[in-house]
Amino acid sequence: MVGRRICLRAHQISIMPTSPPIDLPTVTIPCYRCGYDVRAQPVNGRCPECAASVADSRRLALIPRRPAWRDADPRWRRRILTGSWILVLMPLMAVLQQFQWTERIPAPIFYDVQRGQSLDESCFAMVYLYFMFCIGLVLLFSKERNRQPARLDWTQRWGVTGSYGVLLLGIPAYAFIMALVIIGIAALLQSMPLRYQPAVTPLLVKLGTGYVYYGPHPTLLAEASLACCSSIVVLLACVPLFNALRSSGPRVPAGIVLAPLALSAVVQVGYVLAYALHLNPVPPDWVGNHFFYFNPEALASWFGDPGRIFFHGNVIAEAAKWLACVGIAVWLTIAQISAICRRRRLVRTASKRNRSTGTQEALTSR
Repeated sequence: MVGRRICLRAHQISIMPTSPPIDLPTVTIPCYRCGYDVRAQPVNGRCPECAASVADSRRLALIPRRPAWRDADPRWRRRILTGSWILVLMPLMAVLQQFQWTERIPAPIFYDVQRGQSLDESCFAMVYLYFMFCIGLVLLFSKERNRQPARLDWTQRWGVTGSYGVLLLGIPAYAFIMALVIIGIAALLQSMPLRYQPAVTPLLVKLGTGYVYYGPHPTLLAEASLACCSSIVVLLACVPLFNALRSSGPRVPAGIVLAPLALSAVVQVGYVLAYALHLNPVPPDWVGNHFFYFNPEALASWFGDPGRIFFHGNVIAEAAKWLACVGIAVWLTIAQISAICRRRRLVRTASKRNRSTGTQEALTSR
């Protein structure tokens, strides 16, 4: 009787459903929301701290935190490289004006086509610096795919917002003049007899007077805000630039290359605060030359007279910032060329391997 019970108990134990073994990885799997270690939790479970999905945390754990440049998002690489070269071209208009080449370059015009206009007379020469700054910085703040979220990802949205803010703060000095010109044209049209006035006259009156009444005016406060906003945006742009440089090389040289841009931004913000608080340490020439982070006129003046102006403080600061931009652009260009060559080499090797495999299979089938 006892032996029969033992056999029955052994049979019941043998037919009991067995749970699959739990795979406990040795690497920590942090929760993507709160950082709690969820490696002991089931795959379809939830984080005990914030109720986030464990499956999503495991999936994100497989994505590298900082992939190498050759393995990073190709779209992000192209945009970072384009933005860095756009920053290199910031002093181009000032250099052309220094050598008076803008007077010889024709520019498109929508009125008085027979006379035409030069690049120096066009509005593009006035807003070139702000447009290039906005386009280059927005490209630097592009979103990178196929990587884990980082703590400083908030700099992307604030950097893009600040870039457009710099564009809006830089245009009022020229937009106010354009509004006055529009008002003058409208007044000239209104001086004509009513039957000969064009239909666009009321629209010109509303546009010109509307901007004068409600648009931003070129005041000292707006210019100081422009200097502060542009410096903060450049300081935020050092984060994606550092990520791009360290993904293609060592960290220490990357920090050294970015040091002139970051230090100049910090000094610029300090000058703006001192100017806003009416403190004495602000140099007297800063008001006229430092209402923007980049001052390409100082760098262009060196091309006009290299021997006499080189040791000026503004020229040295602008040269350091411009050389830093050139170094970043050259660094990333070399890394991009290396990544493209490596990809082509891998594609060529894979095609040769597939070709040899197909030949062996054809010989085997014969």
